[in-house]
Amino acid sequence: MSNPRTERWRQLLSPHRVGDKKDRPPQQESLDERTAYDVDYDRIVFSSAFRSLHDKTQVFPLSSSDYTRTRLTHSIEASSVGRSLGQLAGRSLKRQGVEVEPSHLGTLVAAACLAHDIGNPPFGHSGEAAIQHWVEKHFQHFEHVEKRDKQHPFATESEWKDLESFEGNAQGFRILTRLQARNRDGGLRYTVATVGAMSKYPCPSVLPGRRERKKGGPISEKKFGFFQEDAQLAREVFRTLGLKEREADVFSRHPLAFLVEAADDICYALIDLEDSAKLGLIPMEEACSLLESVAAMQLGFHPLKEKVDWESRLGRARAGAIFALIHECVAGFEENVRDMEEGRFEQSLMSARPEADRKVKDITGITRKKGYESERVLQIEAAGFRTLGGLLDMFALAVLADKPDREEKKLRQLLPLEFFQRPGPYLEDRDEAILRLTPYQRLLCVTDYVSGMTDGFAVELYQRLSGIKLPE
Repeated sequence: MSNPRTERWRQLLSPHRVGDKKDRPPQQESLDERTAYDVDYDRIVFSSAFRSLHDKTQVFPLSSSDYTRTRLTHSIEASSVGRSLGQLAGRSLKRQGVEVEPSHLGTLVAAACLAHDIGNPPFGHSGEAAIQHWVEKHFQHFEHVEKRDKQHPFATESEWKDLESFEGNAQGFRILTRLQARNRDGGLRYTVATVGAMSKYPCPSVLPGRRERKKGGPISEKKFGFFQEDAQLAREVFRTLGLKEREADVFSRHPLAFLVEAADDICYALIDLEDSAKLGLIPMEEACSLLESVAAMQLGFHPLKEKVDWESRLGRARAGAIFALIHECVAGFEENVRDMEEGRFEQSLMSARPEADRKVKDITGITRKKGYESERVLQIEAAGFRTLGGLLDMFALAVLADKPDREEKKLRQLLPLEFFQRPGPYLEDRDEAILRLTPYQRLLCVTDYVSGMTDGFAVELYQRLSGIKLPE
């Protein structure tokens, strides 16, 4: 008799591709054939959205140092950690009698980690805040609009909330399932398993009953993971995977999403500390001691006692700390995976390991105070805030106009036509492509464009369109 948990994991690892209406047989592996998850990994690597992460802020925007991480290097490092987490979690499942292939879990988690920040706008969280602030400033809260003001671009509160609370995670879901091949349902059609593992927040911007997101509530509802325009694709993904639908459109997390989150948490804490030390914002001695304290959680780690350069000591400590936290998170996975399979687990893997969680929080607290809030970082984030707000002032108002003036027509011409395409016939007339969309959809097209920019391109374009700097 088949093991029920094995059947459950076969569904969780479904190779069905988003938007694919054909009933295809399971892929057969051979020596010269990639798995479906290998294909996903490669598609992400070769995508323009992934490449653009090379000039997007991780912690230190527009850094002059060639050492400091960007979103691209962070994503690659998180993917490396994620592969180890997935393989070790797969071995743990096999010991429990679940028939899975550990290497497949490793590849799947690695692919999801590559994509976990793919929806982040320029200037990181400051960029998200800039988009949110722009919407709040220009369009009052949906429920306060009397008699549905025709100038208000949102037809429902969910549409308004999608952009008033703009979320990089939801934009990432949109990139994977829609934007990379706009002419067909499902975009590039990644497997539902990869998209599910990447989705930390499988719920909409407005929770049922307009329930508030509260501190200490379910971790899967801390933020939202898809826009209303993409809700049908989200249902397809999460229902195909068999994720528990607790309320309408509110799903439990995929078990592997906890591993993706853990990989991000590990790199976010340890690597950002290393970058801060390299830039001289945190003393090397302090950074090494913090990392060595984490590494010491694994038996057999010995810090370098002899005289060495700081870079060697820091590198050894960072590697040891990553190794220790990987094993802590895998232990947390092993202890709680049955609850994850049933949609009952609602905390991070790091928080499930109290000692590790305490040490990581100590590190992030120091990094936030001395690194994230350094004067240079705050100055550039403030400039980025104004840059994105300025670009939205230009482009959003231009596409919302049903009868654009001369300046608005010029701004429309600067927006790539591809951003206004939808599944079906390709429209070559720009105005026709724009007018067939609702105002909400037009604004999404603009946020697709602006959030996809690199830090440097956003600044350059804003300066040129503002007359601060002329094209060369």
